[in-house]
Amino acid sequence: MSAAQSLSIIMLVVVLVAAIWRRMNIGVLALGAALPVLALSGLDAKAMYTTFPGDIFALIVGVSLLFAHLERSGTLGWFVELVYGAVGDRHAMLPWAGFLVGAMLSTVGAFSTAVIAFLVPLVAHVAVRYRSSFYLCELGVVIGANSAGLSPLNPTGAVVRAAASKFHVSYPGWALWAVSMVVAALVVLCLQLLDAFRRSRGRGFDLTPAPAATAETDAAERPSLRYAWCAGLALLTFVLLVVIVKTDVGVTAIALAALLQIAFRPQERSLLARIPWPSILLLCGLLTYLGLMQRIGTIDSIASVLHRLGTGPVLILVLAYLTALLCNIESSTLGVLGLMMPVVFSTFTEPAQMFWVVCAVCVPAALMVMNPIHVAGTLIIGNSAVDEQDNLFRRLLTLAGSLALVVPGLLAIVPIAVA
Repeated sequence: MSAAQSLSIIMLVVVLVAAIWRRMNIGVLALGAALPVLALSGLDAKAMYTTFPGDIFALIVGVSLLFAHLERSGTLGWFVELVYGAVGDRHAMLPWAGFLVGAMLSTVGAFSTAVIAFLVPLVAHVAVRYRSSFYLCELGVVIGANSAGLSPLNPTGAVVRAAASKFHVSYPGWALWAVSMVVAALVVLCLQLLDAFRRSRGRGFDLTPAPAATAETDAAERPSLRYAWCAGLALLTFVLLVVIVKTDVGVTAIALAALLQIAFRPQERSLLARIPWPSILLLCGLLTYLGLMQRIGTIDSIASVLHRLGTGPVLILVLAYLTALLCNIESSTLGVLGLMMPVVFSTFTEPAQMFWVVCAVCVPAALMVMNPIHVAGTLIIGNSAVDEQDNLFRRLLTLAGSLALVVPGLLAIVPIAVA
């Protein structure tokens, strides 16, 4: 391994430590760390910029704008109320209603963090009448939304797919999504059964939602019914074009969002505010740095070292558990998968084993979302009563740790058996 390659690994470790220690954006740190690596390697900075993930940038921006129209037009709120209205007072179905809504929105492309940020307060408002179901309802929403982020239409799924394409690896994207959703549904079911068992022992956990904040909306800003219908039609058109016609996800979403902007002229500043700029900076900065590492041969050197160690059960378990651990420490599932997947795709080459290794690494990572240091965990705590937040913090932390301990090992059984 050359001096430049060694330095790139050292700087990446420094970036991760600084991001966790100082709670800084990894993208900013990664782009800053590129300077000494470029200087030592002698690589032209223009070569590094060719690795900038422009397609993923367009995807996140476009889908975020499209779903900003859906939210602003009232279409999303109407859809959530429709689902929960159909469930009614059937308490056992309430967590699955949130799971379904969150999973559906993330599956068709909405940035999972945005879905969670939109739904968690809404579910807290709905669950005021169902105190015994509030905890499970929120968990259902965040698990469903983040696990469905592995859809090929979602930015998280796109990051995994982009890493695979760089190493000329193919895997069935919708099959990965299906495995993720099955595992997520099993986790929610287990949580529901565990809650029922505790209640039968008189140890149920009832969580009180925080009082809803009243928001005043100017009559001039209230969305029209025509805007809501057109936004819903734009979403349907988006799915059909991307899935059937195979148009580019980002460009398609931007085009439809632009048409809605021209037709209904909502405040552009409010739409742009719904784009997750910190996440875009994190992802684009990190992936550009990883692209630099690939250009100078660091990723190949890491793969060579791992190959000498073997690609057997130990390595599969190490990658699966390391990814789950990083997702519990670093709050961005997107960033962690962007970091780990190049290592996975450069190490495992057997097609039959590859898909299940990807599942063992990606699926548990999506389940860590309720950790209190994540946006989802913070939102759940923030929407609960103040006097219950400390207890809820400990419960969410314990749950995330338990899932990180159990799920990677269970999912790793399949690729280990296939090997």
